[in-house]
Amino acid sequence: MTCPACESSKQRPHTGVYRFQCLECCARLVASTYPSKRHAAAMLAAIERFPQSPGRAEVLACVDQLLTKRRSVPPKCTTDS
Repeated sequence: MTCPACESSKQRPHTGVYRFQCLECCARLVASTYPSKRHAAAMLAAIERFPQSPGRAEVLACVDQLLTKRRSVPPKCTTDS
């Protein structure tokens, strides 16, 4: 089941809406800080303060999947030939 914040992010990728009980939302938030490890650590600390939030290891595993997926997508060509 997808949360409302995840649905919103599919329509508008830079929406900035996150539910800290949702693993995908937490991973999106932490991945949005890439490549800043300092900012990622701050987001992970904020997530950990919320009740029923996913664990740090789960979030980091999901972030790793997101970043791997981003790297495997070829860049969009914006120039017309």
